[in-house]
Amino acid sequence: MKTLSPLSLFCIIFTLPFFIGCENTGSEAGPLTVTINTDITYQTIAGFGGGNRMWGTEYLKPAEAKKAFGTDETDLGLSIFRVRIASDSTEWPLILESVKEAQKYGVKIMASPWSPPPELKSNNSDVGGYLLPENYGAFKDYINAFVAYMAANGVDIYTVSIQNEPDVHVSYESCDWTSTQMLNFLKDYGHLIEGTRIAAPESYNFNKNYTSVLLNDAGAAENLDIVAGHIYGGGLEAFPLAEQMGKEIWMSEFLMNLSTGNAGAPAWTSYEESEIWEETLVMLHSIYGTMMYNWNAYIWWYLQRYYSFIGDGAEGTTHGEILKRGYAFSHFSKYIRPGFVRVAADLSASTDLKISAFEGDDQIVVVIINLDSYSVNAVNFEVPSVTSVSAYETSVDLNREEKEVNLTNGKVVLDISPKSIATVVVEK
Repeated sequence: MKTLSPLSLFCIIFTLPFFIGCENTGSEAGPLTVTINTDITYQTIAGFGGGNRMWGTEYLKPAEAKKAFGTDETDLGLSIFRVRIASDSTEWPLILESVKEAQKYGVKIMASPWSPPPELKSNNSDVGGYLLPENYGAFKDYINAFVAYMAANGVDIYTVSIQNEPDVHVSYESCDWTSTQMLNFLKDYGHLIEGTRIAAPESYNFNKNYTSVLLNDAGAAENLDIVAGHIYGGGLEAFPLAEQMGKEIWMSEFLMNLSTGNAGAPAWTSYEESEIWEETLVMLHSIYGTMMYNWNAYIWWYLQRYYSFIGDGAEGTTHGEILKRGYAFSHFSKYIRPGFVRVAADLSASTDLKISAFEGDDQIVVVIINLDSYSVNAVNFEVPSVTSVSAYETSVDLNREEKEVNLTNGKVVLDISPKSIATVVVEK
C-alpha cells in the first residue's frame, strides 16, 4: 500500500482552489512579478498564537514566555495565548504565572472550558454529559467568576469560549452540546457574561451545523463576537455570513505531531528532520489557507511541546529551546502584528507559490511558501513605496535566517528556495 506524505494527505483532505498544485513537480516559468496593491484590503489580523499546557503543573514559565511572546530579534512574537478554564476553581491559580507573563507582552488571552463544573451537568462528571438547562445561569456565573478572578490578579481575558469541541465524544474532560443548546445559552445568557468577548462554537472541524445555527439566530448572534473553530479533518473554508455580520473568524486549535500521540505509533525521534519539515510545511499551508479565507487568527495547540514551537525536554528536545517549527510559525507571528491588514498580491503568471501580503506599522510584509522541491528565482515584488527591505528564510536547513534580497529600480527581487518559507519586510 502506498504511503502518502503529510503534504499529499493535506492536499487530499483540503481540496481547495488555492491548494491545487501541491504535487506539481515541474519547474516554474519565470520571471514572476507580484504586485502588492494596498488599495485592495481584506481582513484585519487579530494575531497568531499557541496554547498553554491545559492540565498538570507544567505551565509556561517566564523564560519560555519571553521566547514565545517577545518581539526581540530572537523571539517568536506570538500574540494570542489560549488557556483552559478549569472546571474546579481551585485550579485557577495554577495558570496565573503563565497568563501574567504572557500579558506582559501585550498578548490576547483566550480561555476555553473543557467542562463546566460537574455538579452542573447531567452526569455529575467532568467527562461527557451535558450542561443541564436549569444550570445555564450558574455556568454563566462560573465564567464571570473566572474572568473576575483573573482581572483581580491583573489579567485581562480577551475572550472566553463556551465549550471546547462540543461535538466530540471523548473519554477525557469534556461536555456535549447540541447546536440548539449552545444557541439557547448564548441567546439567554450571553449578554450577561461580563468583561470579555464571547467565542463559539469551537467545534472539531468548524462544523457549520453549529456555526450557521448560531449566526442565523438574531439573539444568539448578537451575543457572539468571535466565530471560532478547529480544522481537524476539514472546516478550512470561507464563512461569508460571519464576514457579512462583522464577526471575527478564529482558528482556535490545530495540532500535527506525525501521529506520535497514538498508541503504538513510532516515536518522534524515529523521524528524519526532512519528514518533520514536510509536516511543518503542511502547518504553514494551513495558515496560508486561513489567511486567504479572510480568517483573523490562527492558534496552534500547545506552544511548548516536542512537536511545537519550544522544546519541553521530551522526544530529544531541549527544554526551553526554540524549535524549527517555532521559527517557521514566526514567519507569520513575528512579522504580521495584530492590527495589520491583508492586502492584494496580484501575480503576473500562474504559480504554485503560496503568497500573502499584509500592511501595517508603515511596513508591507509578504510571506512566500514554496511547497515544491525546486527553487523559483528572481521573483519581483512591486510595492507602492520602499525605503529599505529585509528578508528571512526557514527551511529544513535554516532557522529564520536573514536572506539576500535586492532592491532594483523600485522592485524587491528575491530567490525562493525549495520547500521553504520566506518573509519579506518592506519599510515604506
